Amino acid sequence: MDLHLKDKVVVVMGGTAGIGFETTRLLLEEGAKVAICGRSQDRLDQAVEKLTDDSTRKNIFGMTCDVSKREDVEAFIKATGEHFDRIDVLVNNAGRSIMSHFFDLTDEQWQEQINLKYFAIIYAIQAVVPFMKAQGAGRIINMNATLSKEPEPHMVATAATRAGLLNLTKNLSRELAKDNILVNTISLGVIKTDQWERRRLERAPDENPEVYYQELAESRKIPLGRVGMPGEVGNVVLFLASERASYVTGANIEVSGGLSKVL
Repeated sequence: MDLHLKDKVVVVMGGTAGIGFETTRLLLEEGAKVAICGRSQDRLDQAVEKLTDDSTRKNIFGMTCDVSKREDVEAFIKATGEHFDRIDVLVNNAGRSIMSHFFDLTDEQWQEQINLKYFAIIYAIQAVVPFMKAQGAGRIINMNATLSKEPEPHMVATAATRAGLLNLTKNLSRELAKDNILVNTISLGVIKTDQWERRRLERAPDENPEVYYQELAESRKIPLGRVGMPGEVGNVVLFLASERASYVTGANIEVSGGLSKVL
């Protein structure tokens, strides 16, 4: 199936690892032009090297960016627009979660989650929408989590900010519909990313990884019986970015293996 993504310009906030990396790889395979960012120049360079060869290097643009800083985000989006002459799709993917109960969280941890899971997305959308309005169309895809509707006490800060993002996405989908800018979220369950790998190495460094993730799936009671892979999320991003999703806006698509119990 041709998704008609060839030469579309996609901004992936993050993109040096995990879901962002796999999404970028899939987009490049479809012939899209992709801009990625990361806080570390070394990791950014390594990601670009892994993702491209001499013939495809022209289709990727990388730049260091701290997504929690408005000036960094605006500079990255502006540079992308100047480099590729347009921006068709924004994928808000950057950010990490904090595992902690309410009374154990510090003010600094709350602020970090609010900055990463909320203001970073606000900054990116504010910066990219003028490009999309000028060309008469666009797509905004916000990475979210099943926590947005089904909170867990040990991840209270992440759950609270994710719920806010769900509301923001729905509001923006209505406000930007007149400009043919479609806004959707993808709510993730347990996906095997660098973040989960770090947890595995902290909790069970000597355990076989396959056994660890299988036990994790069983303990979480994931109906499909396994954790998800980054590329499985990337495939949904490609659909929402494509013309095949031309009448989809304000939606929240779960990629969780059936984990969530909410309607």
